[in-house]
Amino acid sequence: MASEEEWTDEELAAAVTAYLAMLRLELSHTPYVKAKFREKLLASSLSRRTKSSIEFRMRNISSVMQTMKLPHIEGYWPADNIGSTNEARLRRIIVDAGGLDRPEKRTSTLHDLVAIPELLMGVKAVYGVLGSHVICFGRRGEIGSKSYFSVAAGAARRAVTRPFIVAIGGGANVREGLEGRVLNLARAALVYGPTEKLVTDPAEVEKLAQWPVALALHDVWRFVDPPHLIEDLGFPDRTILVGAQDGIVHPDGAMGRLWAALRDWPVELAALPSPSNFYDAGTPRLVGERLPTIPASTGVEEGERIWNLQLRIERDPLVATAAKHLNLAKYGRSTCEACSFTHDDHAMFDAHHPTPLSMGRRTTLPEHLQILCPTCHRRAHRKGTLEPYTLEELRGWVASGRP
Repeated sequence: MASEEEWTDEELAAAVTAYLAMLRLELSHTPYVKAKFREKLLASSLSRRTKSSIEFRMRNISSVMQTMKLPHIEGYWPADNIGSTNEARLRRIIVDAGGLDRPEKRTSTLHDLVAIPELLMGVKAVYGVLGSHVICFGRRGEIGSKSYFSVAAGAARRAVTRPFIVAIGGGANVREGLEGRVLNLARAALVYGPTEKLVTDPAEVEKLAQWPVALALHDVWRFVDPPHLIEDLGFPDRTILVGAQDGIVHPDGAMGRLWAALRDWPVELAALPSPSNFYDAGTPRLVGERLPTIPASTGVEEGERIWNLQLRIERDPLVATAAKHLNLAKYGRSTCEACSFTHDDHAMFDAHHPTPLSMGRRTTLPEHLQILCPTCHRRAHRKGTLEPYTLEELRGWVASGRP
């Protein structure tokens, strides 16, 4: 059947163009009808396709937009069964179509993200607003023992079917004014391990030192004007947090009530640094000395050594271009992430690999790269071939006058 044949670049481009047009309408709160866009596609550039195949392709585009840290159409829930070739092609087409020019910041509600209360894993008491893509726990026993990661491992297993966690201010170290306030909504990954392996900022690692075990998070949202359990949500007390300092708790009956109370409360996606080369393979796994490797079907593979008169390391220019577009969308102008130098000419900036390609083959996503000016990029590699200066170290160098 024609609908089962591989999509051409022209067909994928037509689907992306329609998708981005709908997304812009959605983000500007302008009413539109998806069926009208689909009918137009069926009558023109996608006449060889079926209604269902177009619908599924739109969900594929949502999946790619999500991996690129871009907003996606709420009605097209991401479908991951794309295929490595189609995913790479869609990434390229989205970049070419200007899909990386972010619309204004979007505010959602909890109900937009968590359709039913059964998707809530539970609540976690935190001392402040989440500052990294992790939820942290204390140790269980000695390092190397079977029980050491038990709390995080249990959370990773539950995240398969109940991925969302509500973070509420609580515990002995809670910051002033935050006790009992609902601070964050987080979508858990299935990856857990030492906090120091899942957090990239050394200052954040130091701040979280007393919680050496962590569960990685895909996304973190912040509640706008964080509501208080008692004063705003009508809870009689804070007993929902009993046991939540040590783990993620799911009190019978209380989670449904919490979901209903928070259903229409606005949340905003938090821009937090992701772990370097992070990948969630879809099954619970423990991070060891190395972060999970990313299969070639997920991103763009780089680093293979090929002969071209001399041995060189293969790089993919598309992933560097996409990284520069992400930088432009974040800062408004092309900006060095170390020294904050800005310019309209993105060609003046380099896409830096924090994990050097000389360490071997890997699969790279645009968000893994850092955008640096030539001076900061060269400084990054002055520390050593296999271990360049981190972004935090570069910023410290700049702050001290670049001695």
